[in-house]
Amino acid sequence: MPRILLHVCCGPCSLMPIVHLRDEGWEPTAFFFNPNIHPADEWQKRRDAMREAAVRLNVPLLEEGAPVNPGRWSRELNGILRPGERCRLCYRPRMERTAALAGEHHFDAFTTSLLYSRYQHHEAIVEEATRASVKTGASFLYRDFRTWWWDGIAMSKKLGLYRQKWCGCILSMKEALAQQKEAEEKKAAQKAERAERLAKEAEERRRRKEEAAAHPNKRARKALARQAMQNAATNKAPLP
Repeated sequence: MPRILLHVCCGPCSLMPIVHLRDEGWEPTAFFFNPNIHPADEWQKRRDAMREAAVRLNVPLLEEGAPVNPGRWSRELNGILRPGERCRLCYRPRMERTAALAGEHHFDAFTTSLLYSRYQHHEAIVEEATRASVKTGASFLYRDFRTWWWDGIAMSKKLGLYRQKWCGCILSMKEALAQQKEAEEKKAAQKAERAERLAKEAEERRRRKEEAAAHPNKRARKALARQAMQNAATNKAPLP
């Protein structure tokens, strides 16, 4: 059975790649190497979730490195801070190290669980993995694991794995928190707008009910309603 080194970014994203690589006849070994994850306690949560996933799926797990200081990480980006542009500089060291390790341990190929996420820059990952393959001589296996996105979510919830709320680096964390705040503010505004609308509708129902009580005759009520509409249209004072 051919052996493949699977770079893994977290527990939930590793599930479908492991399952489907095995279905294809590969023997995967997971490799956790993610120095871009901030802060340190978040890095540890994702590493621990990957350890749990490895146990539950009975897959060997290699670990290497530790989280880089957020300030140092940001400085090394040299001002390239926009999402997508900076992400390539995050993919590159991980793909290079995975490819190098695959070559050192004579794996038949390498790939990455980053190809599972719908939120990652898929083409950039493929380009960086291909670049690392050329640089090291290790064979890169491309697979689009996004096909099984919802299956992976369901499985991670069933296993009770920790599910992160941002991509990884300190910049993505700040962006995720800002988006969360914006979503909460939008939700609060919508809730207030709905409450105001319901209050107006309730007041209108109360007014109509009072009018109906004051004018029990249905025909008379309709006549008054028509007269009120005409008055509103012509801006005339109501009849005495």
